[in-house]
Amino acid sequence: MLDNVRQLVHLIHERGFEPGDKLPSEREMSEMFGMSRGALREALIRLDTLRIIDARPKSGIYLRAGSAERSIEAMVLFAEADAPLAPDEVIQAVELRRLLETQAVRLACERRTDEDLEHLSGIVKRCVAARGNGEKLASLDAEFHLAIVAATQNDVFVRFVNVFYLMSRKRREVYFSSDEHCRQSVSDHRKLLAAIAERDVHKAEGLLRQHIKGVDVYFRTLFAASSDNAARSSPKAASTAKKTAATGKRKRAPSSEPA
Repeated sequence: MLDNVRQLVHLIHERGFEPGDKLPSEREMSEMFGMSRGALREALIRLDTLRIIDARPKSGIYLRAGSAERSIEAMVLFAEADAPLAPDEVIQAVELRRLLETQAVRLACERRTDEDLEHLSGIVKRCVAARGNGEKLASLDAEFHLAIVAATQNDVFVRFVNVFYLMSRKRREVYFSSDEHCRQSVSDHRKLLAAIAERDVHKAEGLLRQHIKGVDVYFRTLFAASSDNAARSSPKAASTAKKTAATGKRKRAPSSEPA
């Protein structure tokens, strides 16, 4: 079911449909996307529940514009389907992640247990071993950060922060394809682990802020680039660009002077 939903979101984006557009009928979409009518209908119901589409009786199915009404789950779904998030959503998600993790490391210093330290230390050792084997650290880095949040002893806190890592999973794989990013991650994690072990709130908070600062800039740039590329590759965007160019040519035609 979830795979069908992801596939449908990806195909809707890939075919150039934009917020406000009326989607084809179920029969047409079934043929267009190569999905059975039953699977398509279930996916559409899910997208309606997530407020990604708007099924209007006797009118049709429309793609909703992003808004505050869209659920966090919908944002994760868009990211996993490689559909670009709105620039504001990216900026706000990065900002929220920074605020949450800064508070998490403060609470972790105060509340961490010996078991938490053992868990964090084990992840760092696995990161070192992975580096030695030439492996990348995207999943281990996320595991380390979520383990810090888990050390707050607040399970709901973990669920909130986990949303960012679900949303950024594919982008993080790109980020950690750089050996330098992997090296810096291990170095920073060792320092964070030591600060948490010492219950040094001020030091841990400063280290975390510095650690995620560069990553935040990278994610903002990467998400923005993805959105720009998607806009350029959109059939509708290409059509608009052609019309704009043609209009410009018609306006310049009467002038015989060089530009």
